[in-house]
Amino acid sequence: MNRQMLSVLLVDDDPAMRDMFQMVMDHHHIDLTTVENAEMALDYLASNHPNVIILDLFLPGLDGYQMLRQMRKKALAPDARVVATTAYYTADTEQETLSGGFDGYLPKPIDANGIVPYLEALIS
Repeated sequence: MNRQMLSVLLVDDDPAMRDMFQMVMDHHHIDLTTVENAEMALDYLASNHPNVIILDLFLPGLDGYQMLRQMRKKALAPDARVVATTAYYTADTEQETLSGGFDGYLPKPIDANGIVPYLEALIS
């Protein structure tokens, strides 16, 4: 897929994480939308269909798992790949997220140089 056709939704309450993603995606000419909580993301997904959703597991209000369940229940962005991310992880977190319905997992801190290749591999 052409990078210019790739669209990403980042759901993260950390402004520094949103800023880092914005810089990386801008550099690679990838369409990025950022929101700070699950409720805003669900509203966005009601009328938008990104290819990838990067979803922080620990958000104020609905957490990442609850948001994923709401997305699936409402059939929002059914073709999107949903990637879990968190700074609070154990050796089991990756397997737990994949078993919980996520398509991928990125532990924080996220390697800015590895994001784009990871996303491209995820959707290819």
